[in-house]
Amino acid sequence: MEKARISWTDSGVKSVTRIGDALAPATIAAAVYSGHRYARELDEEIDPDVVPFERELTEIATEPNWKTFWQE
Repeated sequence: MEKARISWTDSGVKSVTRIGDALAPATIAAAVYSGHRYARELDEEIDPDVVPFERELTEIATEPNWKTFWQE
């Protein structure tokens, strides 16, 4: 990579970034997510404090509230 870096500017390459398994071995799902996230965030201003996914929070109850059960 270091030897090839010299020709990058002439070829129009602005940067090279490691993603997925190039950073650390993981599952295929993690590698796919890493590539998808990189593509989504390409050329975007990234806020490091924002979580890049939604997290579902479930509530466990002893009995469902049938009045509002289907409204959620």
